Amino acid sequence: MHAPMSDVVVIGGGVAGCASALALARRGLSVRVLERNPGEGASWAAAGIIGPQLEAAGDGPLARLCLASRALYPELAASLVEATGIDVGFRQSGALRVAFTASGRDEIAREVAWQREAGLAVELCDGDAARARAPALCDEVAGGAWFEDEARIDPPSLMRALRIAAERAGVQFRTGAAVRRVLVEREQACGAQLEDGTKVEARWTVLAAGSWSSLLEASGLAPAAVRPARGQIVELTPASPVLSQVVYGPGCYLSPRDDGRVLVGATMEFAGYVTAVTSRAVRDLLTAALRLAPALGDAPIGRTWAGLRPHTNDDLPILGGGEIARLVFATGHFRNGVLLAPV
Repeated sequence: MHAPMSDVVVIGGGVAGCASALALARRGLSVRVLERNPGEGASWAAAGIIGPQLEAAGDGPLARLCLASRALYPELAASLVEATGIDVGFRQSGALRVAFTASGRDEIAREVAWQREAGLAVELCDGDAARARAPALCDEVAGGAWFEDEARIDPPSLMRALRIAAERAGVQFRTGAAVRRVLVEREQACGAQLEDGTKVEARWTVLAAGSWSSLLEASGLAPAAVRPARGQIVELTPASPVLSQVVYGPGCYLSPRDDGRVLVGATMEFAGYVTAVTSRAVRDLLTAALRLAPALGDAPIGRTWAGLRPHTNDDLPILGGGEIARLVFATGHFRNGVLLAPV
């Protein structure tokens, strides 16, 4: 069987696939998105931290790309509200990275020195200054760094808005479409073949299948080029808001929502394609969270979940063209999938 020809077929309906499809459709191209199971990948499970400065191990091309993407987020969020009426929860809340010891605080200062030299907004702080910004932090916090320009977003709302905006721009979504291979003829990509044998032809193919990217035949990716890294998260539901800003601390991060919920994350595990939440991970995350912010101790546990983040050996995303003509990669984003949506 053959589906009608389109300009572009996007393999994967996560944040990279939906954002790519929306951008292409807004440029007048006909786009079809093939997704296996909506809500299956890392995009829906993310904590929504827009934190290029928090995440950056040092200056370099990835750090600069993430910073550029953060700068584009207000425009993307506003355009999605205009197109769909959905508030995606983008809040320029700022973020704290803290340590429990003086040596840990000094290490943070060394690690962010390049950011200060580059003119980025970063302010070193002692324990009292950290608690002045986030009173819920424990007395043990010795200080760290405040990043005024960091932000947060609600990934489920973002995903709903991206999909609706893409559909209204003319993108066609095909759910339950498990892709087996990239179609290649005369050394160039020309679409995708599904597990049931259906061929979906297109002039260009975008591979945005996240942790499943290396499983596709004829993609040109090595079998272990992209592999799943499980991240488990615990949602706490305090009666009233405890935090307004993102906090990175020893053993966990805390990502708040406007309604008071706090997402506690996240583990980093190579467990194949298993998305089970484990008792050990929940224990470790809660122990770290309550040490960091004791005020969360009475908060009920809302939900727990795990997502599979697409990890590459060099921790860099796989973007752009490769050896196969008309095949474009948008995968391997690891922790930065939601952050890089605008680019």
